[in-house]
Amino acid sequence: MNRDRLRRLFGIGPVGASLSLLLLAAAMSIDRMLGHPKMLPYGSLVKGIGAVFVLAGLGLSFWTMYTLRNWWVKNRLCTRGPFRWFRHPMYAGWITFVSLGAALYSNSWTLLLWVISLHLLWHRLVRREEKMMVEHFPQEYPSYATRTGRFIPRL
Repeated sequence: MNRDRLRRLFGIGPVGASLSLLLLAAAMSIDRMLGHPKMLPYGSLVKGIGAVFVLAGLGLSFWTMYTLRNWWVKNRLCTRGPFRWFRHPMYAGWITFVSLGAALYSNSWTLLLWVISLHLLWHRLVRREEKMMVEHFPQEYPSYATRTGRFIPRL
C-alpha cells in the first residue's frame, strides 16, 4: 500500500492518537499529584452526563465509519451523514465527545484541561489534512469548510 493511500485512509489519526495518549498520561499524573480535584460535588449526575457523552461519541464514530465506507471508493467529497455538520466527525467523536465524557465521568478538572489541550492540538494537526483536501477537491472543499465546523458543529 503506497504512502498516499495510507494518508488518505488514516489521515493524521495515528499521530494525533499517539500525542493524545501522551497528553492523557501527563494529565492523569498531574491529577494524581493534585489529589484528584473534583469539578462538582454531584458525582452521580456528572458521571451520568459523562456516560452520555461517551456513548454519543462512540455513536458518532460508528456513524462516520458507516457513512465513509462507500465514499472512499467513489473518490468524492463526503458531505452527508455526520459530515453535514463536522469536517472531521471521527476525530470529533473522540476529542469532543468521548474525551469530554471521560473528564466528566471522572469529575476531574485536570482531565477537563486535557480535553481543552486536545482541541488545541488537533486544530493544529488537521491543517495538513485539510490542505490535502483542498488540493484534492479544489472546487468543493473550501465552501464545504466554511459551512461546517471542524470538531464542533456549526449550526
